[in-house]
Amino acid sequence: MRLLSALTYLAVLGIACDQSALAQSGIVPAGEKHLYLHCEGQRHGPVVILSTGLFREASDWKLIQPEIARFTQVCGYDREGLGQSTVDHLSGRPESESTDEQVDDLKNLLASAHINPPYLLVGHSAGGVLVRRYARYFPQNVAGFVFIDSAHEEQIWRFQAIDPRSVQGPPADPVQIKRNGGLSAGELLVWHFDKPLIVLEHGKPLTFDGPLAAHAAEFNAAVDSMARDLASRSSMGQLRIAIRSGHEIMLDEPKVVIEAVHDAWSEALAFEEK
Repeated sequence: MRLLSALTYLAVLGIACDQSALAQSGIVPAGEKHLYLHCEGQRHGPVVILSTGLFREASDWKLIQPEIARFTQVCGYDREGLGQSTVDHLSGRPESESTDEQVDDLKNLLASAHINPPYLLVGHSAGGVLVRRYARYFPQNVAGFVFIDSAHEEQIWRFQAIDPRSVQGPPADPVQIKRNGGLSAGELLVWHFDKPLIVLEHGKPLTFDGPLAAHAAEFNAAVDSMARDLASRSSMGQLRIAIRSGHEIMLDEPKVVIEAVHDAWSEALAFEEK
């Protein structure tokens, strides 16, 4: 799709366009929903798609999106009811959708905005589970991944195996675990992706209050093990540690994220051109 026609289309949708900066922001139809989309940069190779963590907003990417836009188009968005997106779902509550429904929203959003594959998918925390699920349904659309302190599908039951008190309430409900892309107790992730993949893991250890503090070393070991597992899922996988970061690596060490995205994008571009 030529740039001029893309800008014209977005203007019709009511999206504000800054042609000098190639920035596009606004509310875009996503099936029956309406989600906020913000894109920057001119496309060259795979488009970078940014997926936030649970209850997080597209503003999380404010430090890295302009830098990624220097080498390709990059788009962040707010899931339903978060940030600048509207609430169209019957429940009226943010993050009430299943992971599969959120995948469908992302698919519809990108189609409405005429942002065509291939994509380099970047997922923070629960956003990592979301983009992996997207690749499960649309593997041909995905050129590579960057996982930023990604959640893991085995995470809930692994934490509960360390201490049952670690996850309680609705998040521990077996039905909700499945809806949120998680796996049942003892069930192992079966997922492989032999394209560029970089995993970023926080360097600052997790800390806990109360009884869970006695298991801090075990929880940290489990988190590291799951990050290494994700990196091993591709023959091109890498694990990098953001040594000065907590969970929000894109805010604590944005340069680490920018470098990882650029490296994965460069590898994905070379892989696609083979």
